[in-house]
Amino acid sequence: MKAFSLALHSIVSHRLSAILCVLATAAGIALLSSAFLFSQAIADGFSRNAHGIDMIVGAKGSPLQLILSSIYHADVPTGNIDMNDYETLKHYAQIKHTIPLALGDNFHGWRIVGTTQDYITLYKAEIAQGQSFAQDYDVVAGALTDVQIGSTFAARHGYAANSDDVHDFHLYKVVGRLKPTHTVLDKLLITPLNSVQQLHAHPDVDDPDAESERALGHQLTAVLVQTRGATALLNLPHQLNSSTNMMAAVPSYEIARFANTIGFGRNVIISLSACFLALSGLMLFAFMAANLANRRYDLAVLRVLGASRRMIALTIIFEALLLTLIGSVIGLIIGRILIATIFLSKTMISGFIMPQQLFTPQQADICFIGISILIGILSAALPARTAARSDLAGLLAQGRT
Repeated sequence: MKAFSLALHSIVSHRLSAILCVLATAAGIALLSSAFLFSQAIADGFSRNAHGIDMIVGAKGSPLQLILSSIYHADVPTGNIDMNDYETLKHYAQIKHTIPLALGDNFHGWRIVGTTQDYITLYKAEIAQGQSFAQDYDVVAGALTDVQIGSTFAARHGYAANSDDVHDFHLYKVVGRLKPTHTVLDKLLITPLNSVQQLHAHPDVDDPDAESERALGHQLTAVLVQTRGATALLNLPHQLNSSTNMMAAVPSYEIARFANTIGFGRNVIISLSACFLALSGLMLFAFMAANLANRRYDLAVLRVLGASRRMIALTIIFEALLLTLIGSVIGLIIGRILIATIFLSKTMISGFIMPQQLFTPQQADICFIGISILIGILSAALPARTAARSDLAGLLAQGRT
């Protein structure tokens, strides 16, 4: 305990250098922690939101864009498909079940999704207040949306909350709110499919896009598909892509490719955090070495007063461990604040929900703290050895300089 007290006193006496060491360690751990939490949350979000969806069918374009817009609502759709094509698609022998989606409007930035009750069932959502939609223009609100039951609103065309293209032909009415599902459903406003189609079938006559909007009354944005087994999933996408004007995309395949792409960015962040941690180790070593040079006479006096070599070495090691432990704890907190900020922003990552594990200790945290402890021990090893083996007679004879 005496060695610990001496280490704490030394840190307080050299607080500026100590703060720099702590900040360097915190920066490295924060980057490392946030990269881990972000990749974990995205992977979990991809899996949770796509559960039960074998394939997406929509307009031709980018398969990844189709998936991001239709499952995660984190992109704009590739286009629309005609209702006649959807009716034909439903009767494919390889298809077990379909869920249509009609997108294109928002309210306060929350996307409005025209669909069927099956979409709510897909995510095993339950009604928390009110009731589910029963007629056109009824809306069931996701748990994170800011609309109130009983309120009415006019949809805005597009995905910008400040769009000046307001669909006031008919107002939506909020009739229910869902319990949290920790899926993208929590950020959506769900309404019957016919609501979105009918709303666009009666555009403002002065709207320059009136003709294209009128066509939306007979169109869908995408179809979520469950197939009849692995063979159907293997053959059907190629069949649809080659013989129809629709595009089929398999979420598991496209997301795996996307994960490889963002994996590069994650590796860059991890490499950067490793550089910060290495820098913190060098700073800590420099701090301990400089501190030792200024305290050699004091340490020699402690030896004369009865302090053992082991206690002197422990004092130096405790200093380093205190600095790295404080830095790692601060880094873990900063990393969580950073991830929370990202997930709370609808514009930065609109299709994903803040991970619940963000507020609970993780096994990875132990690894990060272990890394900081290792850095502290390595940084203090040589100064501690030097302090323990100092020539007492020579230092005392030399006096304080």
